[in-house]
Amino acid sequence: MSKEGHISFEDLNLQFGQSMTPGSLFMFSEEENNFRTEIRHFAKTEIDPLVERIDREDNVQLTMSLIRRMGEKKYLSLAFPKEIGGQDKGTIYRMIFGEELSAIHYPTAVVYGASCNLYGVPIIHFGTREQQKKFLKSIMDGTALGAIGITEPTGGSDAIGGMRTTAIKKGDKYIINGEKRFITNGSIAKYILLYCKTNTEVHPRKGISAIVFPTDTPGFEVVKDYELIGRKGSVNSYLKFNNCEVPEENLIGKENDGVTVMLNGLDAERVFTGSQYLGISRSAFEVASKYSALRRQFGKEIREFEGINFKIAEMYMKIEAGRLMLLRAARMIDKGLPSTKEAGAAKCFVSDNAVQIVIDALQVLGGIGYTKEFPLERYLRDVKIAQIGAGTAEILRYLIQREVYKDLGY
Repeated sequence: MSKEGHISFEDLNLQFGQSMTPGSLFMFSEEENNFRTEIRHFAKTEIDPLVERIDREDNVQLTMSLIRRMGEKKYLSLAFPKEIGGQDKGTIYRMIFGEELSAIHYPTAVVYGASCNLYGVPIIHFGTREQQKKFLKSIMDGTALGAIGITEPTGGSDAIGGMRTTAIKKGDKYIINGEKRFITNGSIAKYILLYCKTNTEVHPRKGISAIVFPTDTPGFEVVKDYELIGRKGSVNSYLKFNNCEVPEENLIGKENDGVTVMLNGLDAERVFTGSQYLGISRSAFEVASKYSALRRQFGKEIREFEGINFKIAEMYMKIEAGRLMLLRAARMIDKGLPSTKEAGAAKCFVSDNAVQIVIDALQVLGGIGYTKEFPLERYLRDVKIAQIGAGTAEILRYLIQREVYKDLGY
């Protein structure tokens, strides 16, 4: 029923995910769609009731309680080997998980992704079975969190060339010194998969190693947690390492081959991060389309005006195209096919469009969209990082064109 006057968020009676029709789902298997239904129910019943409080209070402890709950439900072990208690599911399942979590609460997906994907997946691919059991069990059950330590004050987009943190071998230990910043989960993680220069005499690409760093190590310092525009309920930290001693058995993969470890997981990371922004986009679209069907101005529902309904059409096209691009990249990764170009293109496409979709959705709502009575202002605060994290929009475009010309033989 349309309304002449004020429309509240409750009036929309949103069923999040309602925009996913059979056309959105037919490219997924029955098992994958059943998993989506299960996660959507979990997110709606167990996460959604806490979202407003987490955002208002920037309540990290509540988010961590949700992570523990996901551990109890075995959701955290999606990517982990069956030999250590995992489900050994592929990138597609993590893509579905990221979309459905983020459609309700993006920061919960952020904490999950940093712990289970960014920290966990490289150890799955390059760690020994003993390392997997030691460093992943508490991550799978949600009693501990992981993080990944790459970005530094001197190395953001130039993460490899700009790396200054060192891990110098001394007997059977590495002595670590340096700084990392913008580290998701940094101050609350039990372990950090830390990338350091272990050979300072060669080009960084040939002298970096990946080392599991326990955060109870003496000399580890949390300088601060950044106060972010969005992502309330997660932490993003500035860290220092002051003569920290870590045993050599914490080395993941081969010494000085850390770039191989780092790059191996980037394609899957970009699919997962893209799925998060797809989830935010979907929810913004559903708010805007439902509101425009109810709100009346000039004697008719505003959905009848082209200035509105063309925006709705554009949002729909961008969301559905983005999902297909992510799905293609995910299936390629799961088949072991080279996917740098496809994953980068999918993440870049979805990220850029997510920002515009949220802005357009807010515009559809007009003045009420700029208030906190609707979640669009939270989506807007959360979504801008899409064009910065996991590869900036500019860096991804550089990577895409490089792969295009490489395919042409140049």
